Amino acid sequence: MDTHARGGILMGANPAAPFDWSAPRFLQVEMDARADRVALSAGGQSVTLHGPLFRLDADGGLDPRWSAQAGEFLVLSLDLEARRETLLREVSWFPGEWDPGCERVVSRTEHQDNVLFLRKGGISFFVSLDFPYSRIGPDGISYPPHDVISPGATYRCHTLSVGACRLSGIRVGDLDRAEIEAGSAYVERRYPQRFERPLFLYCCITNRMTDPREGRVFYSMHDNPTLGLSPDLVEEDIRICGEVGIEYYQVFEGVFDWPDEEKTGAALRRLVKLGESLGVRMGDYVAPGFLHCAHYNYEHRRLERPEWRRLSDKGEQQQFCLGCPDYLDFLRGRLVEHGRAYGEEMICMDFLGLRPCYATNHGHSPGDLYRQVRGLVSLLQALNDLSPNYLVWSNSGNWLQFMPKLTWFNHNVYLTDPHVRGYMPTLNILKLVGDGRREQMVSVHDRYFVPWRAYTNCEYYLFPRSRVNDVRVFEYSFLQGLAVTPNLCAAELRTFLNRIPSGRRDACVGFMRKWLRFIRENFDVWKRTAIVGDPPGPGGVEIYSHAAGDHGFVCLINQNPFPRLARFRLDGSLGLEGGEHFRVREVYPGECPISEQPLPGAEFGAEITYPLPAHSVRYLEVRPCTPGSGVTVCGLPAQVEKTTGGYRLTVRAPQGERVPLGIALPKGEAIASVSARQTPTVPMYTFPASARVVEQRGNVARLDVTFPRSRAPRELTHWRCSPGDVELELPLLGDCPFLGGLVSGAFSEELEVQMEIGTRPTDEEGILPAPAPEPPGPSGTLPAGDRHTFETEFELPFIEPRSFGFLSGYEDDAVVELAFSDPNAVQSIGARLNGEPVPVQRYRYPKGRDRWSYYVELTGNTDPGTVRLAMDVEWRR
Repeated sequence: MDTHARGGILMGANPAAPFDWSAPRFLQVEMDARADRVALSAGGQSVTLHGPLFRLDADGGLDPRWSAQAGEFLVLSLDLEARRETLLREVSWFPGEWDPGCERVVSRTEHQDNVLFLRKGGISFFVSLDFPYSRIGPDGISYPPHDVISPGATYRCHTLSVGACRLSGIRVGDLDRAEIEAGSAYVERRYPQRFERPLFLYCCITNRMTDPREGRVFYSMHDNPTLGLSPDLVEEDIRICGEVGIEYYQVFEGVFDWPDEEKTGAALRRLVKLGESLGVRMGDYVAPGFLHCAHYNYEHRRLERPEWRRLSDKGEQQQFCLGCPDYLDFLRGRLVEHGRAYGEEMICMDFLGLRPCYATNHGHSPGDLYRQVRGLVSLLQALNDLSPNYLVWSNSGNWLQFMPKLTWFNHNVYLTDPHVRGYMPTLNILKLVGDGRREQMVSVHDRYFVPWRAYTNCEYYLFPRSRVNDVRVFEYSFLQGLAVTPNLCAAELRTFLNRIPSGRRDACVGFMRKWLRFIRENFDVWKRTAIVGDPPGPGGVEIYSHAAGDHGFVCLINQNPFPRLARFRLDGSLGLEGGEHFRVREVYPGECPISEQPLPGAEFGAEITYPLPAHSVRYLEVRPCTPGSGVTVCGLPAQVEKTTGGYRLTVRAPQGERVPLGIALPKGEAIASVSARQTPTVPMYTFPASARVVEQRGNVARLDVTFPRSRAPRELTHWRCSPGDVELELPLLGDCPFLGGLVSGAFSEELEVQMEIGTRPTDEEGILPAPAPEPPGPSGTLPAGDRHTFETEFELPFIEPRSFGFLSGYEDDAVVELAFSDPNAVQSIGARLNGEPVPVQRYRYPKGRDRWSYYVELTGNTDPGTVRLAMDVEWRR
C-alpha cells in the first residue's frame, strides 16, 4: 500500500532512542531474482515483488543482460544488444506487485520521482534509479528514453541502486530519519565525489541601484562590476577573494551578453590571469533556457530559432528545449569552446525552467521531461570535463525539482536568492535571511535528501541598513550557515566592506579568512553533518555535529531573542564512533575548555547542558582527554602563573558577568583559598571583584568569579504583568504573544581580573560531574483580557547622557526590541521609560514589507542608571 500519513511512529521502530549518527547508514541487501518473482532480504526481513526484474517497451529484437554489483547497496546494470533497429520507448525496473504486508512510500518532487521505500518489520528497503529523472508507479521505476538502437549496437540503460536501513522511529514528515540519511548517503556515495574540499565562492552582481522595466534590468554605473563596462571593479572583487581565501569568482556578463568580443575578451583574459596569481578561479554565466540575462542584455538580443523552443500542451512557445538535439549541440558547443578559450573553471547556471515539451520535431516522446534532463546532464558533463576543478553552480529556477541526484553533475547548489521564509522577530535583515537560508537547507535535506556538502550558504550583503548594524550580527550570520554546510558564497562582499566603519574592515576580513581556513583544515569531519537538536524556527535549540571516530565539533545555534539551553550527549548521537574520555573545548566565541563538562574530563555518554544567549552561535570541539601536568582552567581563557602559595589566574570577561569556572590542579594539590581583584589601574577606575569555591573534590573544583561593575542588559525575560500584578518569566511560547525584550547596543567593557588561588596538599584525585543547570525557563500565566501592561527593570551602566544633547536615529544606538511571536496580534502599543512616554517604532523587513518588529530607542530617551520600562498592549481580537 502507499502511505502519506504524517507524524506518529513507524511500525517496528524504536521511537525512544536518539538517532545514532555513528551507525552504518545501510544494511547488507541480498536479492533473489527469478522470471516472475524478485525477493529482497536485509536485517532479517524480506519483501517480494510478484513480477520480473525489468520490462522493456520496444519494437523487439533486443537481447538483455543484467548484473548486480554488491557494496554498501546493490547496483543493478542492464545492457541491451540489438539484433535489428528498434525504438526503445521505456525501461521499467521492478514492474509488478509488492507484498501486501509491506508499506510503500515514494519520495518525489512535482516533476519526477526519486526513491521507492518498502517498509517491513522495522526495516526499510529503498530502490532508486541512478539518474535525476524517473517515474515510480504500478509499472515500477521507469523512464522513457525514446532512443533508436542500431543493429549490432549495445545500449546501456541507467543503473538502479537497491539498499536498506533500519528504521529509527524518528518521523520527519512522511519519512523516518534513517530513510532520509540513507537516501542522502546513497546520493553522496553512489559516485566518487568531485571535490574533497569546501567550496568558497563570490558573485560579482550588485543588486542595489537597479531599475527593472521594459523586460530589462538597468543598473547604476556607480557600482556595476562587469567585464564589458567596469572591469576595474571586477579586479577589486578578485583581490578581495584572494585576501579572504575565496576560491571561485563568478563574473558578469556571460558570453551570450558580451557587448563586444575584443574589449570584453581582453578584460577576461587579464582578469583570469590575475585570479590565477591570487589562487582564484574565474567563470561566468548562462541562462540555459533562454541564453540572455535581462540584467545584462544591453542590446535586447534574442535567438530567433523558434523550432528549438519547448511547446506546451496548448502549443505555446516557452524556453529553449534541452531535449532538442540541435539546440543542445549549439549551447554545449558554444559554452565549452568559450570556457576552454579563456581558461574558465566555473559557470553560474540560472533560470532553469524545465517543463514537459510537446514539440514533435525534437525526437523525444510527447510531454517529455526525461530527454531534457538528459540534455542538461550532458551539458554539465561536458563543462565538468574542461578541468578537474571546474564547478557548475546553479542559481534560480526549478533545479530543486531534479534534486538530489542532479548534484552528481551540479556539485554546488544555490537554492534561492535571499528571501524571508517565515516570521521571526529581528532588527537586522542579514540575520533574518541567514536564518531563513539555514532553515531552507535543513528542510530541503529532509525532504529531498540533498547532501549537506552540496549546498551553498550564500551570505548576501544586499541590504545596507538595518535598525541594528550589520557589524553587530556579522559573525553570527557568517557562522550560522557554516554550522550546516562547509560551503559558502559571499555575495556583494565588497559593498559590505566599503560601507562598514573603516576600523572594522580588517577585523571582518580577518574573521572570514580565519574561519574559511578552519573549515578547510577540518573538512574531514565538516563534510559530515548530523542534526542533533531542533529544526530551525521559533523556540528551537539547534545542534549540528561534525564528527568521525573519537573527534568532532558541535555547533549550537539560538536564533531566538531569548536564552535557551542546549543538551547533548558525547556518544553516537553526535556521530562519535569510539573513545572513553573527552574534553570539550569552545572554539567560538572563546577558545578554552568549557566549564559545563565533568572535571577533569567527560566520559563517553556524558550529557552536557550548555547555555545559549539570545542570537548566538557556539562552536565546540570534542577531543580525547589526555592527562595534563599543569593547571587546567575551564570557562574562560586564562593566563596561569605559579606563585609561592599557589597560582595566579588572569582572566577577562564583560563587566558585571558572573562566570562559572572549572579548575583542575596537578595531582596532590587542592584549593585552600581563593580571592579576586580587578587588575589595578588608578583607584577611581578599580572596582571590586569576587570569587568563591562552589564545589571541590580533591584536585578539581568549581568556582564562580564575578567581574567588576554592573552588567550591561541584554535579554529582558523577567516582567510584571497587569492586571493582577503577575510575575512572568518569558517566553511563554504558545500562551503569550509577547516574547520579552532584547537590548542591542548597550555599551559594555571587557575587564581583567586576577584570581589568587592558595593551595594545600591532598591525596584525593577528584572527579566532579557536570554541573546541574540553573532552572531556566518560562513561568507564570498571562492574565485574561485584551489589554496588558508589562513592566521590567534593568541597569544601564553606560549610555550617552541626554543632557549632552545626544539624539537617537543612528545604527549604533542602544535599542530594546519588543519581540512578539506575531506582531499582527497587536492592535495598539505604547511604552514608557522611567515614567516618560517614548515612541514604539516598527522596523519593517526589507524582504517582506508586510512583516516587522517593534522597538524602543534608549539612546536619547534615558540616562545611565536604573531604567524602568513599561509597555501597554491592546491585543487584536
